[in-house]
Amino acid sequence: MKTLETSNGASGSNEGKNRCDEEMVKCRRYEMILRIMGLIFTLVAAIVAGSNKDTESVAISLADGLPPLHLTLTAKWSYMSSTVYFVAVNAVACAYAAISMAFIALTGGSRGRNWKGSILVVALDLTMVALLFSANGASASIGLIALNGNSHTQWHKVCYAFKRYCIQGGAALVISMFGSFFFFCIVFLFTYNLHGTTLNY
Repeated sequence: MKTLETSNGASGSNEGKNRCDEEMVKCRRYEMILRIMGLIFTLVAAIVAGSNKDTESVAISLADGLPPLHLTLTAKWSYMSSTVYFVAVNAVACAYAAISMAFIALTGGSRGRNWKGSILVVALDLTMVALLFSANGASASIGLIALNGNSHTQWHKVCYAFKRYCIQGGAALVISMFGSFFFFCIVFLFTYNLHGTTLNY
């Protein structure tokens, strides 16, 4: 009787481990897809924002009654520190996604039995999420000022003159938001997998 109970216990334990292994394989597959999507979107966001430049002829009125003065002005991504930060963060996130995929492919990665490697990877994933969210927030705040201006500080809106620049910057922001969402999903997937592993053991 004891032998039968021991056998049933061992069988249940093996089934639990097999189920856990299957879940890990499935999670690893989803993780790689999310990392690929994160890499693509952050790469595109960095390229779109980093190539943003627009030159327009702007009419400036110096005084009432005088004809406007037409000046050729250029808006470029490197003129704003928030945009430089935005491009740098997306480039770093893209490079990290490529490196982390190589690490996972070689070692079994953040869903394997190497928990030291798992903690390192998820810590870096969280760092990427924080950096991307901060870069998106900084870029969005400057974008709103460029679109609407600020009457309290007498900052004039500029998107009426540099429409293409603002549209391209907005597109880069949306793409980067998708990239940060994929990195957030990676962290969520790790938490879900950790919870499932704890239950199975």
